[in-house]
Amino acid sequence: MTRDLLPDGAFAPGGTALYAALTAHRLGRRVGVVSACAAIPPDWSADIAVAFAPAMNAPVFENRYTSQGRVQFLHADSGVLTLDDVPPAWRSARIVHLAPILAETPERLVDAFPNALLGMTPQGMMRAWKGSLPAQIAYRPWSPPPQVLERIGVLVMSIEDLQGDEEQARTYARHCPLVALTRGAAGATLFIDGHPHHIDACPAIERDPTGAGDVFAAALLVRLDETGDPLEAAHFAACIAARSVEDVGPGAIPYRAEVER
Repeated sequence: MTRDLLPDGAFAPGGTALYAALTAHRLGRRVGVVSACAAIPPDWSADIAVAFAPAMNAPVFENRYTSQGRVQFLHADSGVLTLDDVPPAWRSARIVHLAPILAETPERLVDAFPNALLGMTPQGMMRAWKGSLPAQIAYRPWSPPPQVLERIGVLVMSIEDLQGDEEQARTYARHCPLVALTRGAAGATLFIDGHPHHIDACPAIERDPTGAGDVFAAALLVRLDETGDPLEAAHFAACIAARSVEDVGPGAIPYRAEVER
């Protein structure tokens, strides 16, 4: 989880782990989060367990939204999580979502959960910066070895994460069995064993797009575990992600009953 610097100088909790955990919880799952030490948001549920890595502080990001897309600045770095940071009882979880923000979940962790449905949102593996902080985040291509991609059951990223390079997603899909490339209001492309399928976006009035891809990823994993049907799971995830952008912050992430209605 992160600390996000707001335009007025205040800080808000953020990060993929936060949005994904709230989504899975609101869909009825028992959830645990392993993270650098961070503030817990006001609408966090006491039913979501958190294991903080004691030697790590949350990274600090600033997001600026422009007509050309999101521009990010890093104000404070973090560290690297290891399997030792994961409580032993959690290592047999049914679903594991690796959610790096700054490459803090090393690639070797894909082998640490052999019995899990393993998902990954690799945007944090694609971030780099130069010089002293604060510094603007730049894109860095992520080129993992094929055996890493083969172990990941579901890989989710946005076309913005890839700087528009759709061919990179196709490269991942040659080895990863399920790759979701999200496109905001334009929907998503789901690669199943390398074959692309278009997923329509659900209608929404966008107020805050932050975290929508993280919500999509968590919902996709939960529904895939429930049904085994990647296309149905992707449509389900698109519905939940659309609802999540209709208000500011993670409060708009819907509960299961609302989704079913």
